[in-house]
Amino acid sequence: MKEQKPNCRDCMRQAMGIDIKKSQQAKRSGRCRLFGNVINNINQSTHIMDISITLTDIDFLQEQLDFSEISPVELENLVFHLLDEMGFSNLSWRKGGEGNSATDGGRDLEATFWTVLPAASKEEKYWFEVKYRKNQLEKSQVQGTILNAAGNNSKDNVIIVTNKTISNPTLDWIKEFQNTHKTPCVSVWQGHDLELLLRKNPRTLAKFLPSSLAFTGRCKVIESKFSNLMLLPAGGELDELWIKREEYYENSYLTLIATLAEVAYGDINKHQWGLEIDEVRLFSVAATGMLYVYPFIFKCSALNRDQSPLIQGLSYIMQCLLLRSGEELAAKVLFNPEEFSESDIELTDELRFNRYEPIFNTIYHELSIHCSENYCSKVSHMSKNEENSYFNRFLMEPIKEEEKEFILNSSESKCEIGLVAKGEYCPLGNSGDAPKKKNELVEQLRFARGVLTNRSGELRENA
Repeated sequence: MKEQKPNCRDCMRQAMGIDIKKSQQAKRSGRCRLFGNVINNINQSTHIMDISITLTDIDFLQEQLDFSEISPVELENLVFHLLDEMGFSNLSWRKGGEGNSATDGGRDLEATFWTVLPAASKEEKYWFEVKYRKNQLEKSQVQGTILNAAGNNSKDNVIIVTNKTISNPTLDWIKEFQNTHKTPCVSVWQGHDLELLLRKNPRTLAKFLPSSLAFTGRCKVIESKFSNLMLLPAGGELDELWIKREEYYENSYLTLIATLAEVAYGDINKHQWGLEIDEVRLFSVAATGMLYVYPFIFKCSALNRDQSPLIQGLSYIMQCLLLRSGEELAAKVLFNPEEFSESDIELTDELRFNRYEPIFNTIYHELSIHCSENYCSKVSHMSKNEENSYFNRFLMEPIKEEEKEFILNSSESKCEIGLVAKGEYCPLGNSGDAPKKKNELVEQLRFARGVLTNRSGELRENA
């Protein structure tokens, strides 16, 4: 009989050092309100990569759309994407093709659409003409378009699309024309019609009018950009994620994205994600990040993206978890985050090591540099002497030498924070050698936590 896997929620509570019987009381106090959902958050993240964005009414502001935000060419592109989302096929640009604004009276788009009826199905041909206006569309332009289309019997339907409106006399003229001409069938999509169609087809709306998105919609777009393109938010988007961080408290994946972005492009000293969010949320973010190191790295490689923001960001998150929750939990999350998910996937120790090695080495490397810099002489970082490059100026093809850094680890120097005895070498001097065994990982994380605690405490005392 297959051994039953322990309850994930119980494992997590025990790992966090929280009494299971008291956890419900902790929930009610607000301290651990994420516990009921943290495992689901981690598990749901398994389906994050290559997501297709799904937006609903609540993801959009309900104010009238402002088409003045887009240009004539952008309106043509908007209509093209809208038709594609609506199910039109065989879309083709006329008058120079996509990106070239057509002149008035010319065809903009041709497309076909299958109409399914109870008795029969048929494919109809459509002729779309996009008219961008700052004011009402002129009657003469509508008449010219329709009369031009009437001379082309190959089109079943003619649709005029405008961001503004047309007058009642123009609508009356269209009705009179239709009474005397069975084909083509003429329709007009005015600004309000276009808005209704866009709200029913939100992907196009989000792409061309992002200001129409509510915060929830903008968050979904941020998740989609990261999952599909490995693009992190920056600037105003990042500031908004910080200000409204409580509004997506249970979304560990979005919190992970925001933290990675803050380390890469923001000000982590000002927006201290790893210290401001509570320990349970931090744990969920760390576990989610470690679970998807491989998918993130593979995606970066496929897109030729720099992987360092991921490694640097996860290093920061793990240091915060180490400082706040201890080395035992940090080691579990680094070594085997699958323990906290309901996934049946079990990696070999070698794959686990390859996953956490760059993150652990980054932690130790950063601590080694900043603990020794202006603080301690036990470990010193030195760059390769550049004097030999002097003679390169006398070579027609100068020799390019790789940049190298040397680490000097002294057993005789004094450890300024008292963690290393005299006569012993500082573990930070081996910042490129991650431990392969879990018990060794715990020991080295315990030392790293001591460095973090002592150095940050000194900084506080000297402030």
